Amino acid sequence: MRGLRRLCAMGAALAFALTSTGCAVLLPPSEGSADVVTTWAISGGGEEELMPAEGEKFQQRTGRRMQTQFFQNDPYKNKLWVSMGSGTPPDTFFGWGGGALQAFIDAGKVADLGPAMREHPEWRQNFLPSVMSPVDINGGTYGIPVGGIQPVLLYFNKDVFARVGLQPPRTWGELLDQIPKLQQAGVLPIALGGADSWTYLMWEEAIVDRVAGPEAFRDVVEGKPGAWLNPDIIKANAMLQDLVRRGAFGNAFASTSAELGQQRTLVASERAAMMVHLGSGYSDLLGDDEKWVREGHLGWAPFPAVEGGKGDPANLVGNPTTFMSATAGPDQREAVEFLRQELSSDAFTEGRLKRGDVPPVTGIEDQLRASEDADFMTFVYDLAKKAPHFQQSWDQALPPGPAQNVLINLQKLFLDQISPEEFSQLMEESSR
Repeated sequence: MRGLRRLCAMGAALAFALTSTGCAVLLPPSEGSADVVTTWAISGGGEEELMPAEGEKFQQRTGRRMQTQFFQNDPYKNKLWVSMGSGTPPDTFFGWGGGALQAFIDAGKVADLGPAMREHPEWRQNFLPSVMSPVDINGGTYGIPVGGIQPVLLYFNKDVFARVGLQPPRTWGELLDQIPKLQQAGVLPIALGGADSWTYLMWEEAIVDRVAGPEAFRDVVEGKPGAWLNPDIIKANAMLQDLVRRGAFGNAFASTSAELGQQRTLVASERAAMMVHLGSGYSDLLGDDEKWVREGHLGWAPFPAVEGGKGDPANLVGNPTTFMSATAGPDQREAVEFLRQELSSDAFTEGRLKRGDVPPVTGIEDQLRASEDADFMTFVYDLAKKAPHFQQSWDQALPPGPAQNVLINLQKLFLDQISPEEFSQLMEESSR
């Protein structure tokens, strides 16, 4: 009951916040026919191209009708919270794992897939282990991957690097050495779309993992007192602020947008040498200028290692993938079987490959090598397959309040408005 009261309170707070800013709260539908099994997901991610067909297969297999509904991102989050709090959630739902899923689990709203995975061990073995941490919670498993692997990567313009006589930096020291050389060549070393505060987060997640190791942020997620005051987190942020002060991002990064494509345009036009972005940066650049990418002007590499850092250079940060979960309700058995039989099928994986995803599914190396984008897709897949740890993006791993505070304070850190020590102190105070 305690978890349910907390969930209702959080849903009410979210609803009040949205209505007070002029946003409509979308109330859940009535329960409808008992013969209907419902699935909710967001539009724009490609799922709407694939899930309806799997719903039809479910109906053919079970005789039960599958109703699949898609929503825009922000309204979807609101609708899901309200439906969970009011007791009328869908039978399966799309999510990112992490903090929000934890709240639903604590309220007893999500089905543990662990028993079914133990009964069918091949089901769990179908997924790369490194991507499962956002849904492996409290000793259970509360979702399956349905999206592509999205690690934070370093993208670079091969022509710029060749002209200046450089190779992509493998270490932080090499990155620092390259900054003045690129500046002297009249090139912005690193494009950063700081008008969108989430771009700062990719740098933060990567450098903290490299310097402090995954344990540092794990302590933050677990709410351990003093976790934000970890000297290694402060050291990592001092390194980021030093990068800013060296002019690595130039003077206009705060007004440059990643979402409007300005960050990647700087790289493609040779005005900037490199950028840090999720795996989606490749498809975005491909959409901007397919010919430029296909001709081999774009390069990619892992985020640089940090000499003497506690984090394994093979670790990844970013979005391991997206997930589908089942709710704990009268149709739980059917919902779990839909995840196991339809959304974990070879046909569903093939569909994701065709839309350009890198699914975190075992045994697809030959299919990736046959892709038109084989070099990039196999690179990403191999990174995820070998990663000792894949840290989920902090804004997904943390509850909404602390996640928003991270973005606010990171912007201040990059703009040199607060020190690394002040950043940690502000985050520590806000997490109490």
